[in-house]
Amino acid sequence: MLLRLDVEDRDGTALITATGEIDAATADSLSTAVTGALEDGSPRVLVDFAQVTFIDSTGLGVLVKAHRGAGEKGAIFGVVHPTPQTLKLIRVLGLDLLLNIYDSPEQALAEPS
Repeated sequence: MLLRLDVEDRDGTALITATGEIDAATADSLSTAVTGALEDGSPRVLVDFAQVTFIDSTGLGVLVKAHRGAGEKGAIFGVVHPTPQTLKLIRVLGLDLLLNIYDSPEQALAEPS
């Protein structure tokens, strides 16, 4: 399955809704979307994972890169509504100690940027 990305502006926050699989074949498109949002000056970039059916190490690497890139720009990067499978991988790798993880876009948007 391909990866579909929809980007919307929510009061200055870039919300990227991902649908499908994030793997070696599709991870670059997610990276490009996040980088574009940061370069556009978004103070916060969120990726909604509710419709992500699979993520591999390449995709997880994009999340780490996005977190670092956001930090370099003084922005916040977060993962919203990861599926149980994705959240398990994030926790096993200890990425939950690095990444901002939210249950919903509303929870993320309620935090000051």
